[in-house]
Amino acid sequence: MSRTRTSESGFTLAAAIVLMTILLVFIAYTVPRAWSQIMARERDQQTLYAMKQYARAILEYQKRHGGLPTSLDQLKEARKPRFVRGPNAEILDPLTGKADWILVPPSATGGPINPNDTNTKPSNPSSSSNSDNSNKKDSDKKDAEKKPGPNKDYVGPFVGVRPNKTGKSFLTVNGSDNYEDWTYTVTELTNDLNARAAALMVK
Repeated sequence: MSRTRTSESGFTLAAAIVLMTILLVFIAYTVPRAWSQIMARERDQQTLYAMKQYARAILEYQKRHGGLPTSLDQLKEARKPRFVRGPNAEILDPLTGKADWILVPPSATGGPINPNDTNTKPSNPSSSSNSDNSNKKDSDKKDAEKKPGPNKDYVGPFVGVRPNKTGKSFLTVNGSDNYEDWTYTVTELTNDLNARAAALMVK
């Protein structure tokens, strides 16, 4: 009887050890993976929030100065009201930990490449200068068609920013789940503000 009880208790202990081992392996495999996905989704949400803040700052800058900013430094200096906050009046990209945002040109949203070009007239009009301007506009149009989206080398008026990251994202922004295709510009911001105002009027 004593030998039977000892063997049964030994079998129960071995079964418990095996069960605990399987459980620990399962936890070690699933929990960090799930936690990593949660953190990645959280970073995406923080990045989208930062993009919206920059869009607010650009819209306010446009209202006060009558044109679009051409660099992030201009938004740093425009502190009243101040939508871009941080130690250096800038928001770090949660995905990279740096202020390395890529500027989104107006052409990326279907707007003119440079809004100021529409009000610019040649000081000495001639057939040759008109031809040169026409060729330049055609060239700019072709370039915009080739590269409609933002790129790292773009310098000039911008309507939004996007993260300096490529690859699949956890959030879908404007129908895209690739970081390089993310956009949130003054156009989307204006649409959101108008939608909220319309919803409040209905209530």
